[in-house]
Amino acid sequence: MKEIKNPLVANIDRSNGNIEISIAKKYEETEEAMYKSFMSVCSMDDKELVDTSDMDDDATVKACGMQYDKMRAMINEVGEGGLTEKQKKLPPALQKVILEKMKKEGKISEEEAKAYQESKFLSKDDQPKEEVGPEGEMKVVENPKEPKSAEKHDA
Repeated sequence: MKEIKNPLVANIDRSNGNIEISIAKKYEETEEAMYKSFMSVCSMDDKELVDTSDMDDDATVKACGMQYDKMRAMINEVGEGGLTEKQKKLPPALQKVILEKMKKEGKISEEEAKAYQESKFLSKDDQPKEEVGPEGEMKVVENPKEPKSAEKHDA
């Protein structure tokens, strides 16, 4: 797939007999990383954010771009101390970029971002395991008795 670029937007002003054309990037620098990450996730996994399984590259870029515009408000929401419930349902790569953006804008602290990332992005094997023991205390039996059985089984 091609390099993902911030799309350009053209504005045309026809007033007082003059024509003024301005061309600018659609998203600001702070949002550009978010857009690129979204487009990357969307185009790589056909059914993650929008179904692009039967589309060529150009159609995929258009569909993902339209989906980003639909989800843009939700992606840019700011939750208390981290991600909103809707943002927590996004793929981990997008969650990470959202947290980075919040951190750069000063909306969450470095510690909040780090704590969330450590708990969320560690694989299940790497996450701290909670030890679960039996209810009550275990008793050590010195000389255990053989279980009673009608038949003896050969092992």
